[in-house]
Amino acid sequence: MAIYLVRHGETDGNRNRVLQTPDTPLSTLGHQQAQEFAAAYKDVPLEAILSSDYLRTKQTIEPLLRQRAQKATYESLLQERSFGDIRGKAYDDVEDDFFAEGYAPPNGETKQQFVNRVAKAWAFVVKFSEEHSGDILVMTHGLVLREIVNTHLNVKPGLSYLSDYQNTCVTKVDMSSEKTILSLCDVSHLSAQTSSGGVV
Repeated sequence: MAIYLVRHGETDGNRNRVLQTPDTPLSTLGHQQAQEFAAAYKDVPLEAILSSDYLRTKQTIEPLLRQRAQKATYESLLQERSFGDIRGKAYDDVEDDFFAEGYAPPNGETKQQFVNRVAKAWAFVVKFSEEHSGDILVMTHGLVLREIVNTHLNVKPGLSYLSDYQNTCVTKVDMSSEKTILSLCDVSHLSAQTSSGGVV
């Protein structure tokens, strides 16, 4: 059994380096990436699809769901880290280092709170996969994926990143007891025109 961990398509916030709100939609390029992703994965045998409930993840998974005539399960634990009151601001307009270990965004998540939530999210994904006999796909966000990869998975020896968490990148995980990554941040489904780089 395998899990495909996927980052959502590009948003204007990704491109312009803005801390995003839950209702940030995909950009025009992001919609194109979602279409290319759907075309590449429409025939991959997937028993179930799990997704963050933010707008950008829903919009990314929608073309695949239509092509497969399949439904997704939406889970709030898979949401991106909440930066609270500074969401909507450009990175350069925030005086503090909001990625610093001790930074506590007003009405948002500290790094430790986020790490703890992602641990719960991963436990949910594992339980979800155990309830299914086939492969599953998980649509989520860049920081969530980084935390899952860095903390909860083993990287196959000699495996290198295929991209730096580009939009719609796919990380395939062998869900045997070792939880080993088979391919890391694959964007081979994207054309040269839609490949966007690895912005959070």
